[in-house]
Amino acid sequence: MKYLFFTLSFSLFALLANAQTSALPIDGTDCSNLFFKALLEEDVASLKNLISADFTVTDLQGQTVNGAQFQEAFSQGFIVIESGMLSGILTRTYGNVAVITGRWNVSARLANNNFQGELSYLSVCVKSGGSWKVAAVQLTPIR
Repeated sequence: MKYLFFTLSFSLFALLANAQTSALPIDGTDCSNLFFKALLEEDVASLKNLISADFTVTDLQGQTVNGAQFQEAFSQGFIVIESGMLSGILTRTYGNVAVITGRWNVSARLANNNFQGELSYLSVCVKSGGSWKVAAVQLTPIR
């Protein structure tokens, strides 16, 4: 009986853990928020599931980086988000495309350089194949 209870408990725990990591965004705003959450939690697997195949990010210096380069930098620790808080979120949805703007108060380490301040961000999320993905992000420092 104890063995059966243990097996059922372990199976339920495994199912719940898998359900949490595979949660799909419900709309463009959720997709964008989950992207920033994955950065904060250093969740490489979620980040990989959230970005589109043609993802790009325009960084603080105006450089555009593709998804593969971004994932590599993130997974190797060149991008470390120590804290971050989103605010002023505004979403405009056009069918299967959502344009999300807001502010991100962030403390981060970018290739051994510290950054702390407020950024204006723009995320473009698209619904493709039944799921929302982040296609582009632009980050601009607020001075």
